[in-house]
Amino acid sequence: MVKLNLIVGGIGGQGIITLGKMITSACEKEGLKVLVSEMHGLAQRGGAVNIHVRIGDVYAPTIPLGGADCIMGLETNEALRNLSYANNKTLIILNELSIRPVLPGIIPKKVEEVEKLLSGYRVVKVNLKEISEKIGDKRVINSAILGFAYGLNVFPMINESSFIETMRGENNVKSFYMGMRIAHDFIRN
Repeated sequence: MVKLNLIVGGIGGQGIITLGKMITSACEKEGLKVLVSEMHGLAQRGGAVNIHVRIGDVYAPTIPLGGADCIMGLETNEALRNLSYANNKTLIILNELSIRPVLPGIIPKKVEEVEKLLSGYRVVKVNLKEISEKIGDKRVINSAILGFAYGLNVFPMINESSFIETMRGENNVKSFYMGMRIAHDFIRN
């Protein structure tokens, strides 16, 4: 059975929990075993949120340190925060977006700084803000990164239609396909 250990990190309000539900629902449609663990920093918009998604023959919902196959960072500093789960084969999908934390006195690293810190890892950068601006809805970033990851073959065990069936609203479906196209263009180049 195929196994996938995926971490999604971002900021409250980016749809991380919804993204986890989309992945879980798609797995269930495919008859795959899936375990999910949600971790919230601050239980409010702007606080750190990450989820662990484990697909396959696994028995605990949390991924061990160094055990992630893929880390999807909807915010650059949150990708960096989850780096202890990476190994030399981990694919890190990095949305080129840095958001100032809600806590006073904390200054986030700039995108360029995070990129330097990740230089020894397998990193694929994407600007999801462009997709949300084209669609006119910033709530679609989660669907866009899912489509991007799907286009990079992060989910070989899940059919595209299973993801589409889990999405609500035409804008989410559009952003999924736009993310997928960007990934395909990235692979071609």
